[in-house]
Amino acid sequence: MNPILKPLLATLAALFCTHVLLAQPDPKLKQELLQTGYIHQSLLPLDPSKGFEAMGIKKKVLHTVMLCDMEDIGVWTHKGIGSIRQTAERSKSGKYSLRLAAPATSPTLPDWGLGRGTCLASFNVGGANWEKYNRLKFYIYPDCEGARSIYLNLYVENDGVTKVPDKYGREGYHEINLKNGEWNECFVEMTGLARDKVTKISFAIETFGKELTMGDSLKFDVDAVELQTVDNPETVRGWTPARDRIIFSTSGYRVGSEKSAIINVTGNPAAFQVKDAQTGRVVYTGKVREQQTNIGSFRTADFSDLKTEGQYIIQAGTVQTMPFYIHKDVWDNSAWRMINFLYAERCGYPVPGKHGACHTDLHADFEGKTIPINGGWHDAADMSQQTLQTGEISLSLFEMAARAKEKNNLQLYNRLMEEALWGMDFVMRSRLGNGYRAQTWGTNLWTDRAIGTIDDSARRSVLVFNGALENFLLAGIEAYASQMINNDDALKQNLRKIAIEDFGFALDRFEKLGYAELNKKGGGHAGMASQSQYMANISWAASMLYQLTGEKKYADEAVKAIQYTLQCQRTEPIKDKDGLSGFFYRDLDKRSIVHYTHQSRDYAYMEALAALCETQPKHADYGKWIRSMTLYGTYLKKIMQYVQPYGMVPSGVYHRDEVKDSANFYAVQVGIRSGAGADYKEQYENGIRLDEEHRLRIFPVWFSFKGNGAVSLSTGKAAAICGRILKDKTLMDIAEQQLFWIVGKNPFGQSLIYGEGSNYPQLYTALPGETVGSIPVGMQSYFNEDRPYWTQFNTATYKEVWGAPAARWLMLVAEF
Repeated sequence: MNPILKPLLATLAALFCTHVLLAQPDPKLKQELLQTGYIHQSLLPLDPSKGFEAMGIKKKVLHTVMLCDMEDIGVWTHKGIGSIRQTAERSKSGKYSLRLAAPATSPTLPDWGLGRGTCLASFNVGGANWEKYNRLKFYIYPDCEGARSIYLNLYVENDGVTKVPDKYGREGYHEINLKNGEWNECFVEMTGLARDKVTKISFAIETFGKELTMGDSLKFDVDAVELQTVDNPETVRGWTPARDRIIFSTSGYRVGSEKSAIINVTGNPAAFQVKDAQTGRVVYTGKVREQQTNIGSFRTADFSDLKTEGQYIIQAGTVQTMPFYIHKDVWDNSAWRMINFLYAERCGYPVPGKHGACHTDLHADFEGKTIPINGGWHDAADMSQQTLQTGEISLSLFEMAARAKEKNNLQLYNRLMEEALWGMDFVMRSRLGNGYRAQTWGTNLWTDRAIGTIDDSARRSVLVFNGALENFLLAGIEAYASQMINNDDALKQNLRKIAIEDFGFALDRFEKLGYAELNKKGGGHAGMASQSQYMANISWAASMLYQLTGEKKYADEAVKAIQYTLQCQRTEPIKDKDGLSGFFYRDLDKRSIVHYTHQSRDYAYMEALAALCETQPKHADYGKWIRSMTLYGTYLKKIMQYVQPYGMVPSGVYHRDEVKDSANFYAVQVGIRSGAGADYKEQYENGIRLDEEHRLRIFPVWFSFKGNGAVSLSTGKAAAICGRILKDKTLMDIAEQQLFWIVGKNPFGQSLIYGEGSNYPQLYTALPGETVGSIPVGMQSYFNEDRPYWTQFNTATYKEVWGAPAARWLMLVAEF
């Protein structure tokens, strides 16, 4: 190379890279990415200053009663492993605190408690009525040698009109994430909790084995437990925001987004302003409008005309929001944070600040061989694992990488590709031959890294089976991945080879067994699939193979499979005022409509149709595919009227007799297999009446496993696919509203992604610990109601961090 040109080109390359990095709207994040080596040397740092707890602790306290100052612990009782005692080593009130101590692990699995055992300290309240109080406040000092995820649990029990905990063990449980080696000032608001006859409160150490750096014991000192009444407690139930709140997307908006906010401010100001966050200069003034909708009366603000990039705040009366961005690539910030979360969830890899190379003793027993099986990403806070989940996360990363490349954001593209390939490495290693795979397991432990010991048994055993649906989907993912790789020909060709093989294994099994091949016992969330979704999945996978190979047999298989799915679509209007149609039934019997309650692949229908349109645009059925997408898109547009001014897409139409179709009904419910008739009837009747036989539910019908993050994001992805293919901005707006909902445009004004936007709460993180970018299962409803319920109580499943919504978030963001 010319010696004069070489330094010039290096300078230009550096400038180019700087320019791409500066495309990120958040300057603080830019600096953090550089400091962490683009999320390699360390994870993105936590910023609790913008979190819910940092803001909540500042609330005005109107009344306080000391419940227990630990000067006398005779009223405390112990259950489980370890011990409790009074200690004078440290305190916050008086001379003493209460110490809970437990071994980090034990040689046997317990008869009671979670993981390796629970150390429970309980305080007898005696049936007191706490309804005049709305907050518990206390101090906790953890002393946990070498631990990197530090938390203590609080349980509140009530024996009044509404029992706590509920029959599914969800209400009244609260995980408190803590800093080690210092006093943590903690609180939990009890606004939505039944507390008319409180019987006891408990603190609990849950032990889950020893991570690589951990010591032998866990100790927590608790002191100064107070009952408080605070001013302006959080709204936790329903559609109306708390007083003096402006509800908005805390991440911000794209330049071309519909930009709106919901205002509940004292004095009902007639106007609002948008101000430059740095200078305070007013850049936009608009009228606050009254809006009466199906879910209530609201006052709203629209500033869609503001299209200048920058950082802003909204002000109405004396109330101001936290700063947010308007930027053409506003969602790229969240993609970086989602990478951070997934990096922390890697299994078998030493993640700086989180864990060493974990679960090295997990293994599959297959054909007389013992095969180590760790890798990919942990499924959730409990460190479980599902191969298909890892595959779908990889797909979402590839989709986001393709979008980053289109926008010339090379740093983001490269990091997304790296993370995606980590998952594909595991997908490849999960193959054991002839269609068999290591499929799924649950750990809920830091295992001891030794094969043949007690923590290898029961639910921690790796489940191996030949699953056609899993192989269809993974074949499609392998085909997509092969087409994304341009710097490793050996890997590219191997992915091509195994995609062809896995599709063949799947087709052979499906042709022999049909839908009966689905593994519904321990087979992960794939077992929830309806027949109509199954055929859409086959069609999409076949289209990916056709795109990869150009072989007509795959194109024909894609067309063949989608015929069944199309026959399951409702084309005749129901008898409501809008003539709703376009939704899908689970099978040709058309007794049960497609719904998702936890895991969701609602996008599968539009994904398959779009793949057909893109790979076979001259096919005779092209018009039929477009009509189906148009019909579904129209359905989404019509049902959105029922959730205004919020944009969360409803769960959908339900038929009154779906529960009678028991095989289909219980297939989508986790943790319940019978006896749901009465609860279904109540949930159905709490929906919006459409006609004699149909109601619309905003939230799913569900029971034990609640949380609709993956559900709404999946439907958002379906809307975006329709919008892209049909060139329909309204559908793209519906899609983006699902992102707004997650990051703050919900009745509680909270971002559900930790570290993204502002006012993000602690989440149920258990083993991996608090992590920037972590996203929970999602918003729930209160028992059989059809209204949002989002309490500070921090427990599974709804607040448990989970890989499925992370994948769906990236899939949807990739559309913008």
